[in-house]
Amino acid sequence: MNRTWVEINIDNLLFNLENIKKKIPNNTQIIAAVKANAYGHDSIEISKVLEKYISMFGVASVDEAIELRSHAINIPILILSPTIFSDIDKVIDYNLIPNINSYDYALALNNKCKHKNIIAPVHIEIDTGMNRTGIDYKIAVNEIKKIALLDNIKIEGLFSHFAEAEKIDGFTIEQKQRFDIIINRLKEDKVSYKYAHFANSAAIVNHENTNYDFVRPGIMLYGIHTSDDLKDKIELRPVMSMKSRICQIRVIDKGDTVSYTRSFTAPKRMRVATVLIGYGDGYPRLLSNKVKMYIKNREVPVIGNICMDLSVIDISEFNENEIQVNDEIEIFGDHINISELSEISGMINYELLTGIGPRVPRIFVKNKKPYMKKNIMFNANRGTNGQ
Repeated sequence: MNRTWVEINIDNLLFNLENIKKKIPNNTQIIAAVKANAYGHDSIEISKVLEKYISMFGVASVDEAIELRSHAINIPILILSPTIFSDIDKVIDYNLIPNINSYDYALALNNKCKHKNIIAPVHIEIDTGMNRTGIDYKIAVNEIKKIALLDNIKIEGLFSHFAEAEKIDGFTIEQKQRFDIIINRLKEDKVSYKYAHFANSAAIVNHENTNYDFVRPGIMLYGIHTSDDLKDKIELRPVMSMKSRICQIRVIDKGDTVSYTRSFTAPKRMRVATVLIGYGDGYPRLLSNKVKMYIKNREVPVIGNICMDLSVIDISEFNENEIQVNDEIEIFGDHINISELSEISGMINYELLTGIGPRVPRIFVKNKKPYMKKNIMFNANRGTNGQ
């Protein structure tokens, strides 16, 4: 029996992937973003499931990529963020595709490849206006032409990042125009490359003319829309739900206070229950006194400050023996929407998903049956027939 856990619904993951494929041309391939532990869902198991359906994985760091390689993930892995110079040997040794964001890095990689007598594929990032990483679009053509002259790296792809693809018009269109100008000029100058990619989750449904050769779905794979405006454009099913258990039930009197800083004062005699979840598990303290959990077909309010390991709920509306210690309670999932929690907390849903703590086990479910439990904290996998 688990204290607090998340369930990962593999059927929903594949449902989302299929709906994404319906939004893109048949010849457009998919780079599945599994960075940040697959947005909290467990990058290893998610990658094992997705590997046969997509063409490439996208991660943020060399270490994330090496973890996948160490678990026999053999398809191409693109490191979406810039790679530090000291990691160049790892990039080569683990057959990874680096993000090239400067000529200096390309030269250093080329020299290492020459020493090892190999030719490495690379994707060059072009900064079309996000002003975060990549070669500035104003000098990109000349820089890419210089990189193309290096003998031991091969330009496989060109890509960029949208700043606000949730919007239909405006800056997204300007970014695409900048990208297209660079592509056209490189073609005129006979600089060869294989792929171009730009579209993230929002762009896949909002800007179909940005699909190019690859698309890079991230949070959409995991069943979450990046904006309410996108809900009517593609059907998604949440992949993760979070659950916990009741550990104690008590009665408090009118005027009694609850939890640290005494932020809740009982307006009447109340029955309250303590739940085995807190901000140490990834349930933000910012939600204190603002949200509800779901138990036995009813929403119940969280009262008092959320602690590191525990939270308190009001169960006064239930009959005396209706709620028992060890009863299961939903934190978010089918009845409590994670996007609503993120809005209330002032965070975004990405933060809540990736903030689920390492002591929270992941239970993977397919055909409504759990088939594996993974405890990240102890780096252990074991089969399970339940929770």
